[in-house]
Amino acid sequence: MLREERQNYIVNKVNENGIIRISDIKKELDVSEMTIRRDLNDLENKSLLERVHGGAKSIRKKINKELSHLEKTQKNYKDKLKIAKKVSMLIEDEDIVFIGAGSTLELCANFFEGKNCKIVTNSLFLFNRLVENNNRNIESILVGGSFRKITGAFVGNFAINTIKVLHFKKAFIGTNGVKDSKIYTHNILEGDLQARVLNNSTYKYIVSDSSKLGREDFFDFYNLEKIDSIIIDNNASKKDLEIIKNYTKVIKAV
Repeated sequence: MLREERQNYIVNKVNENGIIRISDIKKELDVSEMTIRRDLNDLENKSLLERVHGGAKSIRKKINKELSHLEKTQKNYKDKLKIAKKVSMLIEDEDIVFIGAGSTLELCANFFEGKNCKIVTNSLFLFNRLVENNNRNIESILVGGSFRKITGAFVGNFAINTIKVLHFKKAFIGTNGVKDSKIYTHNILEGDLQARVLNNSTYKYIVSDSSKLGREDFFDFYNLEKIDSIIIDNNASKKDLEIIKNYTKVIKAV
């Protein structure tokens, strides 16, 4: 493929998807990573795209920005509440559970009355809710690390090194998007930790309100085929459900 053809392909791809990664383009075009980096630099100099860590994003079609914690908690609140209740119903006495960061999963703390289990989380917001609810039968463990204020999550090497030596019966992880078989998040550090948690869990669950189905974000951290179920609200379209069911089971929160 000629250089001009290759760069046209890249521009079309980034405008179509909003964002691209060097690793994906390398596989698709069967060229070296250095070649792709040079192409991206050339195209950025021509104001045809914008370089980001690990890839590039469109200057015409903005990738979904990461919403603030307040914005996330207010969006689709009723659906998130139903999902959180369903998550709590899946947790049994004596379970050792990891619950990740996210506005949906924080709401789980509202439904833990009478539960007798151990909950591990990297979410400061969820941990604070658990402490405030003062359920004496729940042992709450907060995994520390580098703090991401926008999501309230602890991430990075310190957090991952802690997770490495832990094992969970069940893990519940949120997402910024689910498209085809891929599960997305906005931040690589959060995604790395989430993948490690899922790998160390006997039963793996993804939670997502239906607005995130069919959407991509910057980093795909896991595959639907590797999880046991995805927990979603009752507003998912028939098309989205059919796609998901090709890869995993669906649990509806009604």
